[in-house]
This record gives sequence, structure tokens and C-alpha cells, in this order.
Amino acid sequence: MLLERADELRALDTVLEAGGVLVIEGGAGIGKTSLLRLGGERAARSGWRVLRGAGSELETGFAFGVVRQLFERELAAAEPTRRAQWLAGPAAAVRGLLGAPDAAPDPFAVVHGLYWLTVNMAAGQPVLIAVDDAHWADPASLRWLAYLASRVEGPGVAVVVALRPAEPASRQGPLAKIRTAAPAIRPALLSAAGVAAIVRAALRAGTPDVTCHALREASGGNPFYLGELLRAQATAETGGGRLPASEAVARHVEARIRRL
Repeated sequence: MLLERADELRALDTVLEAGGVLVIEGGAGIGKTSLLRLGGERAARSGWRVLRGAGSELETGFAFGVVRQLFERELAAAEPTRRAQWLAGPAAAVRGLLGAPDAAPDPFAVVHGLYWLTVNMAAGQPVLIAVDDAHWADPASLRWLAYLASRVEGPGVAVVVALRPAEPASRQGPLAKIRTAAPAIRPALLSAAGVAAIVRAALRAGTPDVTCHALREASGGNPFYLGELLRAQATAETGGGRLPASEAVARHVEARIRRL
């Protein structure tokens, strides 16, 4: 359930209508991934080609790792004539990077070629580049993303980047440049009314106010934490574990926070 995100959804619709760049900023669990996913779904329904990638703490050392996520599958699935159109002109420089037999040229030629690959793809169908957890993306992919973001014009290409602003990579280098130049949306914590609506949809319509208030206090209004509390509460109440409900919730959320 995606509540209290009307402004954020309007911003996504705007970037899909006009093209350009949009940054989604917020801490862990605030709903950046949900907004990015919903934006991709709306774009796909409107006829866009949606290219998705995500940074990972374990893959920051692999050059162009996020770029490969975005493009490799599309290129592999494309029929030969279309692939040749996409890789025409300066875009041919990325053949070695993305699986074609040519040797990889110098790094700038690859970055410029990836820009032209995006432009060539958008010539036949508008393209959405959606990157989650950009603060964990590899430096090479971020350099290309900043290069692309500074050159996006018109309705054919949109770039939406989700990140945590407190991470070091978000405050310097390519991501800092993107954040300086692009508009940003910053999802807020859920209000008491928003939490109550989610709680009553997940548990029962007659859930008392005191329970909704307690769950808002425990989650801080963070959508992810609230969802984990509700799932753990449901498991405990149905006998899925031997722990009392409060302890089951605490241990469940603690384990998920560690994985973040």
C-alpha cells in the first residue's frame, strides 16, 4: 500500500511526460524502491522501454556493473537489425563492454558510446533509466550516469535515480553533480493517519487507535519498518513462532535492520 505519496507520484509523471532527470532521496526504508518500481510500471504502461539497475555494496568494485544490468539483457534479446541500429555511430564503442566481439576502447569513448546507445534506443521508443541504490553503484557507472544526466533533453529519455543522501558517495563525485543539477523528491515519514490506514488494512478494520499509535511509535512512521512489524505481529499472533509477540517483532526487525 503506497500512501501519502501524491506529490512524489506527480513528480514521476512529470519526468515521464517531459523527459529529464529526477532524484529520489531518503533514508533506508522510506519507500524509494517502491516509488521507483511504480514509476517503471507507469512508464511501461505508457509505452516506454524501462531499463533497471541497482547498486550493491558487494559489486562497487566491478566497473560498469550497473551499466551492464541496464543494457546487457536488452541487447541480448534484440533481433540483429535492431541491435545494429542501437550500436551504430559512436555507440559502437560499447561493443566490447556489452558482449560484442570488438575490443574495448578508451574509457571516455565507452561513456560517450553509452550515451549514444541510449539516444539510439530512444529514437524508436522512449527510454527510462531507473537506478536504485545509486550510492552503491560502481564509479564507472556513476560517471556515465552523470554524463548522460547532463545531456538529457526532450521527452524521449528520462533518468530516475534513488539514493540515500547521507552516504559518502551521494555527497561527492558524479552523484553530487546529479543532485546539484536535478530536481529531487524526498518522501516523508508516514503520518499517524497513514499508519492507521495501513495497520487497519493489514490487520482488521476495527483495530483500535491505541494499537495504531503504538505501531507508529515503534516504526517511527518508516514504511519498511512498519511493514516488518506488521508481518512479524501476524506471524506471532497465528502461532508461527514460540516468542511472545513483542519479542518476536523486536527480533524480526533487528535481523532485517542488520541486513540493511
